[in-house]
Amino acid sequence: MVSAIVMAGYNNKREVKRYSRIVAEHYGEKFIETGYKPLREFSSVENGRQVSKPLLQYTLEKLFENDFIDDIVIVGHQMLLEQRLGDFIQQFDKPCRLINQSLKIPEDVVRRFKIVRRKVKYSSIAGNLIKGYAASNAGPDQKHALFVASDSPLTTNEFVNRFLEVVQQFKGEAAILIPAILIEEGRDMLGRPPLRLINDSSFKLGDQKDGSGRQGFRLSSLIYANPHMFDINTANTAYNLRKCLNPKVQLKLFQITRGLGYQNVYSKYFLRKDLSIRETANIVGAFFNGRLEIIPMTGIKATYDYDGTDQEYRMITRMLKTNQADES
Repeated sequence: MVSAIVMAGYNNKREVKRYSRIVAEHYGEKFIETGYKPLREFSSVENGRQVSKPLLQYTLEKLFENDFIDDIVIVGHQMLLEQRLGDFIQQFDKPCRLINQSLKIPEDVVRRFKIVRRKVKYSSIAGNLIKGYAASNAGPDQKHALFVASDSPLTTNEFVNRFLEVVQQFKGEAAILIPAILIEEGRDMLGRPPLRLINDSSFKLGDQKDGSGRQGFRLSSLIYANPHMFDINTANTAYNLRKCLNPKVQLKLFQITRGLGYQNVYSKYFLRKDLSIRETANIVGAFFNGRLEIIPMTGIKATYDYDGTDQEYRMITRMLKTNQADES
């Protein structure tokens, strides 16, 4: 049985405004999200009838139905979550706890995970992650837990269960396990290009490759991890670097990878075009100070997340209504 920690945090208005400028400048997209994203209403069709539900509810429905999920912890805006989803959560017998993002990290948790407060602010992604983990059944037992993003309503239980089955062979050694979803086209349905890597893992998917022998991958809404096995103090920096949105961020990533022994990771990716899945896992694992495994998988629906742009809102709504997303 597995604990699921749902990451339903939020940024302050200043951060939202800054991010909207970056999205407009570097992606040319309109950022529309001004409220609490996990509770943004999305329409879908169920049993031939159109319904409207908060974004987070689509994820929770799957987790409550999943027989492999033992307990659920949601970290976010506790008051708003209780007001909007309290009655829905009470329908289920499965344990589900709400943890307020604004709560300080308990002192015993700070000591247990050797947290450096200036690196792990209590309301940051790392702060929310560790508070959720400590409150789950997995925390006291020092087991891996499934960390789930709240913004991917098309992720299916079939995909979740396939991932949970695969990771069992690695969890004794790997601190972090991440599914990498195969994107066979040049871009996905949201118009996003994949990360192109040579698949030197033991999981072979399809024969379609580019001229350099690479395949395209994107991350999903899931991570299987055990914070006892990696340095939580590195999590916020890694999260902030994840999209390489501007030259300043790209330079920081270059400096980090060079310090880990990769002299020019950009040349390796853009010019030589020989960066592999195992090398990427080694880079990220060295940064986290814990072994990381990247698991190539199929299931493109698990990659469609709502970051707050108008295009994402319209396209995901269309997929929910018409089931146009590719099958897992």
